[in-house]
Amino acid sequence: MKKPTAVSDLLAQGNGLLKKLRAGTAEADRILAGLRGVLPPELAREVWSASLKGTTLTALVHTAAWGTRLRYVASKLAAPLSSALGSPVEEIKVKVRASPRRGQTPSAKGR
Repeated sequence: MKKPTAVSDLLAQGNGLLKKLRAGTAEADRILAGLRGVLPPELAREVWSASLKGTTLTALVHTAAWGTRLRYVASKLAAPLSSALGSPVEEIKVKVRASPRRGQTPSAKGR
């Protein structure tokens, strides 16, 4: 009988879909870090996710107020972001999506 493989060993190998998920997560982290790096610290803390598709960067912020502040400075961010990410950024979209707090699940009303 073959000895069972430990889950930690399977995760370390990272083949197939898991490998793609890891790469996607690393890319999302890189993009978020690049965006936060060109923002003022108080605004950077309020951006909780970012993605880059083609030349469009989409940033998710906690509240509409922070979204407005980010939209206000967005026109000045394309060049610094392109430099920081090593990819051209021509458009910045801002979406308001409150991140779930730790230990909480989204409410049934919000679905």
